[in-house]
Amino acid sequence: MSYFDAKHQTIINNFNSKWEGLNTIESLAKQYEINDIAQDNNLKLLQTLVYFDLQNQSGREGSDAIDRYGNDWELKTANADLVSGFSTNHHTNHERIAQFRKERWLFSIYSGIELKEVYAMSPKTLEPYFTDWTNKVNDKSAAGMDNPHINNPKIPIKFVCTNGIKVYPVNTTNPIDPAEVLKTL
Repeated sequence: MSYFDAKHQTIINNFNSKWEGLNTIESLAKQYEINDIAQDNNLKLLQTLVYFDLQNQSGREGSDAIDRYGNDWELKTANADLVSGFSTNHHTNHERIAQFRKERWLFSIYSGIELKEVYAMSPKTLEPYFTDWTNKVNDKSAAGMDNPHINNPKIPIKFVCTNGIKVYPVNTTNPIDPAEVLKTL
């Protein structure tokens, strides 16, 4: 194939026809205050917001989303083809851990771009991780670190699958609404 020959133009035209569908999705995304679906995992964020009736926290300071009851949600995604755990926060410090302890959590597991499973978890279920992270930040503080934090601690996919409430794929005869299940902590 040479640049812009007939074969290359066919590939470009095929790509462009598929790309047009993204414009429709981008229009929907703007209703959820997502201005660029190709940036920062926003397409997966949009999918989660739509599927679970959540509202985006644009600006992403603190919680990722809010449910219809006003509860804060932390949304995490992982491509199980590439990683074994969910990333959390690049500068996990005492303040961020305190926020994590107040949020409900949704963990979306992907294979590539295909959503496979989603689990809801209460912060109480994640407390062993929060305690461990707190101890690590305390150790760094005791060692004299300025702005003590840990870099992006992970929550294993296996832990989530074992301890979470599976909410996707949706059981059509008995759907589990994460906002309802975790309405009170």
